[in-house]
Amino acid sequence: RGLMLSKTFISQNALMNNGIGRYVPQLARVTIKFCKEHGSSQGVRRYIEEEIVDFARKNPATVVYLKPRRHRSPVLVAEFLNGQTYYQSLHMLGSDTVSGFMEIYRGHSGVVYSEQGKYTYSDHPSIQGYWNPTTNKEPASALYKFPRHTSLPQEPTATEMLQQLFNSQQNSDGGAEHFSQGEKDRLETRKQGES
Repeated sequence: RGLMLSKTFISQNALMNNGIGRYVPQLARVTIKFCKEHGSSQGVRRYIEEEIVDFARKNPATVVYLKPRRHRSPVLVAEFLNGQTYYQSLHMLGSDTVSGFMEIYRGHSGVVYSEQGKYTYSDHPSIQGYWNPTTNKEPASALYKFPRHTSLPQEPTATEMLQQLFNSQQNSDGGAEHFSQGEKDRLETRKQGES
């Protein structure tokens, strides 16, 4: 772990290394509690009739339970491998919205989302949003195919600039002939290791 890795935004909101060897879905169990008769569960009942079998077939690592309850508001309970449990009310929601919540929890890591805070206070917070690695990049760079055979124009490094400056001075001055006799003697003694 690095110095700041334990407190960074990514390490708090995403599971590290999940998907390097193989991806392990973090959603362990989904329980949909609903009423068979009440109108507030109509969208949930439609979702169960039309889409729940496909969801279970596409996500074999997730156990799906259906729990009918009389005259109770519908609830989705998502349980994750890290022990977190989320409750989502489905009261008076349509089947599309229920499907959306199922997809959200299917891809969720189970870690409680933590907002990235800042250590300074300001009366006027930034409206530009948080920095990310692509903030100041050219948008077309997202479409590059790698490896690229054409290189991007690069500025000379500081070392190359110093080498060019030294070479230009050597060529214009004729080398070390501009030193006085005392400076030449001092340089010679330093080269030989004498102080």
